[in-house]
Amino acid sequence: MKNKIRNFLLTILFFAPITTASSNQKGFPPAVPLSQDDIKDPQKGYMHIPQGIEGGTFMYAKKGDPSGKTEKVELEKFTFLEGYRTEVINGFTPSIGVCIYMDKWSCFIADSEEVINKTLSQQFANNLSPTHESDMIFCEDCKPTPVPLFSRICPGYYRAHITNEVVEDKTLPTYPEFFSKEGNCIYEKPWFIASKNEVKEKNNSGIDNIDQAIILQSAFNRCMIEEKVWKKEQVLKVNREGAKVTPKLFNPVIEIIENGATKSQKKEQDFAIEKLGGCKNYIRTFISMTMKKDSEEMMKILDKIGFNDDLLGRPKSYFDQNLKMVFCKEPIPEFTLNYNSNPSDKEVSTLCSCLWNKFPEGRWEKDEMRRIFKGGDPNWRTKGMFSRFGKAMKVCGGYEL
Repeated sequence: MKNKIRNFLLTILFFAPITTASSNQKGFPPAVPLSQDDIKDPQKGYMHIPQGIEGGTFMYAKKGDPSGKTEKVELEKFTFLEGYRTEVINGFTPSIGVCIYMDKWSCFIADSEEVINKTLSQQFANNLSPTHESDMIFCEDCKPTPVPLFSRICPGYYRAHITNEVVEDKTLPTYPEFFSKEGNCIYEKPWFIASKNEVKEKNNSGIDNIDQAIILQSAFNRCMIEEKVWKKEQVLKVNREGAKVTPKLFNPVIEIIENGATKSQKKEQDFAIEKLGGCKNYIRTFISMTMKKDSEEMMKILDKIGFNDDLLGRPKSYFDQNLKMVFCKEPIPEFTLNYNSNPSDKEVSTLCSCLWNKFPEGRWEKDEMRRIFKGGDPNWRTKGMFSRFGKAMKVCGGYEL
């Protein structure tokens, strides 16, 4: 395990196109999104940009340490999605990763794109620093999470469902042509490791993309209803508006809303939702990927109705015996109990849930608790909130613990 990062960099450069001197100034393989197709049918060659990492063997390289020194660390799953990034090691918040497939997935993770580019460029020039110039993580036997909505149409050609955003490998010898006259992919594998005669029998009709887009859109609708963000009537209204612009997508989606999903459709929806960690994460990701102009406003609406409380709170509710304070899973500012209190985790969890639910959603008290929880300064409303909070404590039995 001594120098896995160096070996990983060498693997990337092993696949670098021979013609990159003129077509790719950085000198290493082009980077493309990591799609679900790449997970199901991985190909050697391209560097892939995942949305996050959900598992693997992690080796941490600390800034200033000798280049051969790494430390094994245990990490939970994390995302690179802006707005949802978390600190996984003290002072280190991953923001980007590049992965390559060699029988298994290996990923190089950094806190900025500049670190990725600089490190790869140094390796290409055989000029690696004797010490780590930045904090970084190498993930072996990795489980990267794909970027939602993107599909690999051909090697080096990716398209996002619904938005139709395209990512292309412009170093392709036949660029901008990716398809033969028959509508098949010119290259079955990345062009720099494949023969032009290896033709992939894949029709460019787009029908498979529409089918998948229908599943993704219907999964979004399902989650919006299940999480009680919209009612069925609201979902229908929004999708009927969409059908005026893209009937091929939204008419089948409306049919699913009205008649319910088939067994196979529900199975595909379940897969898409579970892959992103449940309905709430699916909704956030879908909004950020498909509603780019309105995503910020939509997220503000979700925040206002308490949808994002799970991002504000803590992993669990607990009582700190040293500080004699209660820390709630819900976004409630920490508070004290009686001097001799020593509640169990279950009692604290019940108390916190009771306190939070005593205040109706949409009321100013919850908004004030969220604001203080985020570090806001107390004001005249804070005093009123704590007065009502004290009454809720009495009703919920907090003073009896």
